[in-house]
Amino acid sequence: MHRIILAILLASVAAFSQIVVSVDTVVYKNRDKNVFLAIGASALLPGMGELYLNEKKMVRPFLWADLALWVSTIGAYVVGDRYVSSAHNYAVRHAGFNGNKDVSLLNTVGSYRSRSGVYGQNSSPDMNEDYNQAMIRSGKKIDEDFSKDIEWDWGSSDNPESSKHIDEFKNRMRHYRISRIVFQVSVGALILNRVLSMLDAIRVYRATSTKSFSERVQFAPEFYDDGGALLMNVKF
Repeated sequence: MHRIILAILLASVAAFSQIVVSVDTVVYKNRDKNVFLAIGASALLPGMGELYLNEKKMVRPFLWADLALWVSTIGAYVVGDRYVSSAHNYAVRHAGFNGNKDVSLLNTVGSYRSRSGVYGQNSSPDMNEDYNQAMIRSGKKIDEDFSKDIEWDWGSSDNPESSKHIDEFKNRMRHYRISRIVFQVSVGALILNRVLSMLDAIRVYRATSTKSFSERVQFAPEFYDDGGALLMNVKF
């Protein structure tokens, strides 16, 4: 039906107009390529799907973004691990901590001044300064979460030096948590970068693969001093 209408239209203007046909090969340059291969390439390395489809202008932005995100991800992981090691060593040195580098355990070490009683005691002790006492008051066993052999003691809060030590420990653990957030955000951005590249590869494929005849034909009138013409733009 589209071809019949086109033939009638051409016949009606052929007697007094010129017909200019332009060919745009871009719209079918990827008709023999596999869209799923392009999507897979973008999922593996952003920008590679566009490179496969010969759409090179977006290759570098996706690649540079991915490189920066990998640097951020690896850097945040390494920095976070160093802060955990630093906090653990600090607790061993200043609180006599004998546990491992488990993050949950280290967070607990920063929440309570001791386990099994604060050395020297405090003139006005807080009921939750000792881990074991806090567990007993809450109706839990003292070894419900951690082995009873694990101990630490930051000393009395009446001692400014002891308070300085536990504050420094908390500060190192806080830096670990910040680096952990950066790590998680960077991982999410890596995934997002791949999703965007995959969607862009689909867009490029749809724009550069064959379309229906009606979508590939456009008409535009043009007028000159000696007459007029009907510009027929056919995208093959």
